[in-house]
Amino acid sequence: MTVLVFAALFVVIRAVGGEGPTWQATGWMKVIEVPAEWLMQFVDGAARLVKGGSDGASLSARLGCLLLLIILFMALRRWMLMHYAHKPGAVDVKKLVASAPGVEQQLEGLTAQLRKQLSETNLYPPTALPAEAPADNFLDLLGDVDLEPKKLGTSLLRLFSRLRPKIAYTVRGVLRVRDQEPGFGITVTVTSYAIRGSRTESIWSPTWEEAIQEAGYWVMATLVPVTRAGRRPPWQGWRGRDLPPDLFAAYQQARELSQERKFDDALDRYYEALRLDPTNLYLRTQIAGIQEQLWLHLDALETYYGAILLDGQNSAQRNARTGMHSWDPRRILRRRYGWWRSGLLEARFRYAVVLGVAERTADQWCKSDRPPCPRRAHARKEIRQALAPALAARHWRALMGLTPPGGSEPFAWDQEGRAKEWLERELGEERRRYPVVREIFQLACREEMQQLAADYPRMIRLRHPFVRAHGTLTRTSLRLNRDVWAPLRLAWAHKDAKRDGMGLLENPLPWPSSAETLAHRTKRIRGPFRAARRWLSRGWRLWQDNYNAACVYAVAMNGTEGQPGDQERRALADLAVDELEGAAHADVSGVHPVTRSWLLIEDPDLEKLRQESRFIRFERETFPHAAPDRHRPERPLRPEMKAYDRQMLSGCAAVMEHTWRVRRRQLPAEPHVLAEWFAGEAELWRCIDRIASDQGRNWRDRERLLQRVREIADNGLLIRCGLPSRLPEMDDLLDDATWDALDNVQERITSFEETFTDRLSAVSLAVAVRSDGSANHRSPIRLSGQWLASVRQNGSSPDFVKQAAVHQVCSDYEMAWRALRELLDPDESATVLSDALLHFHPPHGPWRALAVIRTGGPHGLRRAG
Repeated sequence: MTVLVFAALFVVIRAVGGEGPTWQATGWMKVIEVPAEWLMQFVDGAARLVKGGSDGASLSARLGCLLLLIILFMALRRWMLMHYAHKPGAVDVKKLVASAPGVEQQLEGLTAQLRKQLSETNLYPPTALPAEAPADNFLDLLGDVDLEPKKLGTSLLRLFSRLRPKIAYTVRGVLRVRDQEPGFGITVTVTSYAIRGSRTESIWSPTWEEAIQEAGYWVMATLVPVTRAGRRPPWQGWRGRDLPPDLFAAYQQARELSQERKFDDALDRYYEALRLDPTNLYLRTQIAGIQEQLWLHLDALETYYGAILLDGQNSAQRNARTGMHSWDPRRILRRRYGWWRSGLLEARFRYAVVLGVAERTADQWCKSDRPPCPRRAHARKEIRQALAPALAARHWRALMGLTPPGGSEPFAWDQEGRAKEWLERELGEERRRYPVVREIFQLACREEMQQLAADYPRMIRLRHPFVRAHGTLTRTSLRLNRDVWAPLRLAWAHKDAKRDGMGLLENPLPWPSSAETLAHRTKRIRGPFRAARRWLSRGWRLWQDNYNAACVYAVAMNGTEGQPGDQERRALADLAVDELEGAAHADVSGVHPVTRSWLLIEDPDLEKLRQESRFIRFERETFPHAAPDRHRPERPLRPEMKAYDRQMLSGCAAVMEHTWRVRRRQLPAEPHVLAEWFAGEAELWRCIDRIASDQGRNWRDRERLLQRVREIADNGLLIRCGLPSRLPEMDDLLDDATWDALDNVQERITSFEETFTDRLSAVSLAVAVRSDGSANHRSPIRLSGQWLASVRQNGSSPDFVKQAAVHQVCSDYEMAWRALRELLDPDESATVLSDALLHFHPPHGPWRALAVIRTGGPHGLRRAG
């Protein structure tokens, strides 16, 4: 509309100017001859409109142009309002209003908290200064604008300055109080000046802080679907719809927790968001990314596989499309590009990568289901049962032309049933041979990379959502992964299998003969115009090409083991570090493209490279650290997880130790309060038992313990005790070890890992209760259950428990939690918890005299448990 009105106004003013002298241009100036002539006619017409006398324009022409100008201003103002609302523009958060006495003193602080809550979402710019609301109509917009011809220039500039809106939305809130629980509430209103509408919601919470936080999430959930943020992941599917505030809150909290490396809480919040939006592909990839960081590659494989099924096709359509050749015209249908924008190719790429790191994924697939980690073993078994037939159905084509171990003829294309049956048998519960499973995963990775490269669009628009949102996938990167990285890992798996004396599937690609051969192959794939592409794109996307090439050289280092000398290994390391330097120094507007944790700890391709002196020097130059750099363990996450488990368990023990100390001062207490204490205590020790018996490898057990502790203690106490804990990085552990001794740092970390494993076993031995109840009568789980039964049996009498009895049991629990905290210290005794539980007083036997009182006459004592 605005463009049409402006075009009409331009034509009319040009017509008023009339035909002027023709500009005779020569040479290259003839290109602008016609536009320049039109511009001069427009300027001449504008001059005649503001000029009086006989040389000026007629009154009818002036009135017509004035009418068109007013219509243009109205259309332009409307467009700017809509654009500012969609951007979104600044949101004006008014000072909160109190509707109940006694709240006035908190208004400033709660208003500041609401503004901070909204600004941390990074979805809108907060207003720096007080701003006026846009005018209600165009007549108000004119205000004191003087339309006199002599002052028309100044008046137009003033009018143009008023066209731009200062704010897009206004947020108002009224604080309320009520008698019933939850008693603290806020009625929040969001007003949009673009559509002249508003939305209102009342939110109630146990505290003012929680009410303000939920109000902030509600405001952002209201704005996201109608603003530009609704076009970006993960909210594309909610554009123009009502976004649930709980979904937005869960995602926002999960993202913040993930950045703080509090992965247990982050996974819990991401799964809560996924429960509210199960078809959200981006949420699934976020979950799988955290699972990769925790080295739960089998879990990540299942999550990515579920994500790539969100392609809008059924099994038959997906199977038919997978069987198409790369040059099939049906692969370039518009339907595919729609799923490109939703991030499907990103999920497929990560799915192929998890398959490709088969030395980890296959190892977790083939792990024994025997203790010491029964719950984790059960989770792996469920994943295998779900994925084995799915992988067979998706990747049976990868076996075509190959002869299975012990077979006499290769798989043919008309033997789909035979290939699927063989895959399901090899991936099933009865066989699970690691070399075979590893090579199957590598073949599936190579096939998936080929399919992905065939689906990659040949021409990428510069403002494509996938590129802008992720920036981790280029055509060259895909070719490197398809033609070099995936076959190289397949050759590595085949070479290891032959070394172990197992005849497996035929390897279609031999191991590269030298580093020069591999470098030549990589350079050929990247093409002759690499420097030109880097100059045109300023390196903002090509850093991924460098990083993938570095991964190729690093993986090739695994083939140098057992060879005489280390010249080949050093040559590959030099090539890899050269590529990493190119990736690290790429122009990405001041943001480092490769995160420190991924490069130094998490990426499995770089395990061998991290031990090289050239890489350590690169690390010192690229990621400066306060302490000297040292060689890292090949599997750094193991000691990191042990240190994290120790921090979390110690923090929970400190919280509960303080809680029982406070409870002892709160006596006497009602029977139902005591019942809540003992029931919660039994659940807490049950969580401790599960974590100890599984060696802390099940994140759901850790998260359940944190949730139970949150239900008991306030947030301030949790923060003082370091909860929720963040996953420490290897640098932190190395710094602590170096503080004690400069030499044998890795040995000290390994010793800590082994010691903590033994301490968890000691915790399990002291806390666990067998299902038949035949052992460990001093388990706090059993003792808590006995005290709970005693309270429930004798709770009808208000004074059935003596003050001394409850006081003593509070001291016993305090001592038990303190003993658990001391047990987790490697310098303390390994029997401190068992010794403390030996002195725990049960509600029967010699303790009966303190646990109960006489209930009447000659009947003596009533048993309490």
